[in-house]
Amino acid sequence: MLTEADEREHPGVAAEAWWWWGWADDRASGLFVGLVVRGRRLDYRAGLARDGGQLLYVEELDGIGRRAGLEVKPPVMWAGHDCTVPYRQWNLGNEAHGVLLDDPRSMIERPYGELTPVSFDVEWHASSPPVEVDGGYEQPGEIDAVVELREGKFALRGAGYRLHLWRTVPPAAEVLTRAGFLPPESA
Repeated sequence: MLTEADEREHPGVAAEAWWWWGWADDRASGLFVGLVVRGRRLDYRAGLARDGGQLLYVEELDGIGRRAGLEVKPPVMWAGHDCTVPYRQWNLGNEAHGVLLDDPRSMIERPYGELTPVSFDVEWHASSPPVEVDGGYEQPGEIDAVVELREGKFALRGAGYRLHLWRTVPPAAEVLTRAGFLPPESA
């Protein structure tokens, strides 16, 4: 049985992952945010995909700078992940520099591209209760996001999903493939 405590960090586990993603109803754009915590170290990833445009990708791998809760402040970025209402609403945000990638597989293989400032403001709302899976739970929902880019604000609304695992944490490529941001052969 899941409890409200399962929304928070599970002390003593080797690794714990939180992932959120969503796509606009026409699937022309989508975004994801992922945080993996290993003690005081963290891996952070966020991305915005737009039909006909380059993928905007933000990452901080094996970083430091954890603050209270799930707020992270490595040297050159900030990201917050706040559970507003357990199993009902999360607010996510970041202020960072990302890179523009022509090929989504570059996220995993070699994420080099044109540097660009970015800020995410994402609200995730549940559309049904969470479902327990091996090592955690998953939950469908909806996203309402505004991403600030150099060229202006980009709004995205649509179906969303989230995954929270603390027993077995899959590689990022596996989650990003499941979420539709990587082609199947990348996992």
